[in-house]
Amino acid sequence: MTQPAVSIQLKNLQENFEVPLTEIIGKKIHITEFGQELADTADRIFDELGKIEEKMLELKGLLGGKIRISAVSTGKYIIPYLMADFM
Repeated sequence: MTQPAVSIQLKNLQENFEVPLTEIIGKKIHITEFGQELADTADRIFDELGKIEEKMLELKGLLGGKIRISAVSTGKYIIPYLMADFM
């Protein structure tokens, strides 16, 4: 994402809370204690949602899960071939 897009999303998120999520110190932006607490809570929620999805797939008799892959930008041409056998 571009920096302006991130700024817009952060501003939209901030509008939902009466307490600041970030603060500017000097020329740098820092997350506040409340902002960090919100981020940690969101991480836990997404983890739990992932567990629910995995359980649902398990009950349906399907193998499921997530895989995370990091690659250089040229990897987008090679990764699909490697993933085909995996899938």
